[in-house]
Amino acid sequence: MKSILAIVALMTLGACASATAVAPRVELIDSPPVAQLARAELGDTILEKGKLSTYEGLRLKNELTWGDGFFLKKFTISPGRLRATHEDKNFLYYRSEAMTSYDAMIGTFPYPGGLCVNHANRSVIQAFIQVGVCNITPNVAPDVERLRVTDVDAPNFRQELIYNGRSGDTIKFLYREFAGDYARAPFSQEVQYDLKDGNTIGFKGARIEIVEATNTNLSYRVVSSFPDPLS
Repeated sequence: MKSILAIVALMTLGACASATAVAPRVELIDSPPVAQLARAELGDTILEKGKLSTYEGLRLKNELTWGDGFFLKKFTISPGRLRATHEDKNFLYYRSEAMTSYDAMIGTFPYPGGLCVNHANRSVIQAFIQVGVCNITPNVAPDVERLRVTDVDAPNFRQELIYNGRSGDTIKFLYREFAGDYARAPFSQEVQYDLKDGNTIGFKGARIEIVEATNTNLSYRVVSSFPDPLS
């Protein structure tokens, strides 16, 4: 199996020569603006900051196959998320982490490949097993949804503070922190403040002025946001 994958990799290098790697889009999240009056309802995020590296992606909703597994290898792309990794002048290539090849002699094993989308007509979606060669029509039309895919290898980090309501003079918040693999559960912490101690609250370097708070709504101004995430 290792030798087969090595051969595939060598074949792919030639096809990749005309395609270039897709760079991630780095998004800086910082809202709301400092000193601006903002309003939120119970359960809303009132403060958010972070740095996120993402790629264009597809969510495949149906299983795709081609080949029969006997005279020709049978390839299968299972439903899931695909990330754009390469492009050439005609196509954008989305790599699947859930693609396999079946051969009656050697069984099933992972196989590099995925879906490719025509730049000129994005409704034209085919499959590929070599980057730079987009010419495979699966058994059914791919049912896809476009999305952004987080680069889990980048130093992604996001903080958010969520309004959790008021009880008497106490206002409550939920702090959540996402880092690295966004598929994992975020770190969370409940925090609360007594308004009798003042209308400016602080948490992890952020300062927020509370203008008005009820059990369902909050009016506030951000005095200072969370510190900038590390690069």
